[in-house]
Amino acid sequence: MKRTVIGLVGPIASGKGEVAKYLRGLGFTILSLSDRVREEVDARGLPMSRENLQNVGNDLRETFGGHILAERTLELFGNIEGNIVIDSIRNPSEIEFLKQTLDLTVIGIDASPELRLERYLYRAARRGEDRVSESDFIHSNSRDLGIGESVFGQQVGRCLEMADVVIQNEDTKKHLLEAVDYYLISELSFSPEGARRAKEK
Repeated sequence: MKRTVIGLVGPIASGKGEVAKYLRGLGFTILSLSDRVREEVDARGLPMSRENLQNVGNDLRETFGGHILAERTLELFGNIEGNIVIDSIRNPSEIEFLKQTLDLTVIGIDASPELRLERYLYRAARRGEDRVSESDFIHSNSRDLGIGESVFGQQVGRCLEMADVVIQNEDTKKHLLEAVDYYLISELSFSPEGARRAKEK
């Protein structure tokens, strides 16, 4: 039986994590390229900060090629049965490598900068990160989108342009997930309801 492989891309606080969580509930296994970066940050004995994750990810891509995180993640496929989500795609080389290797559908999740800032600050407050400010968002968001970054850096803006579909998350979570369902059914012939029933058996 052919499995469905979905790549997720989206800027900070776009709602991409909610989509990944929803797809996990439909039985997808989630593989995050960011986990490969976290493993490297840990191996180097560095604090697990967004800045270090961005820097180490860039360093890995520059040293081993823009596809390295995708390649390392692909090595995990042999141990997995069923449908897969590849999360945290941030560089065009990752999409190119995965598209050449897999029958991959890339779904982009986006929202306005103003709404993403609001979500970013709310999320930080819930985690007790009182010092997080608008300037932190602007700095991280600019790097994430690829502004001023090298070709080996994060290029989420370009990745969104390469997506098979971009879903705008400007409304409620329910509205977002309904849009995801619609795409799964209409374009991938994937039944969310069927997946839920199969998972319950």
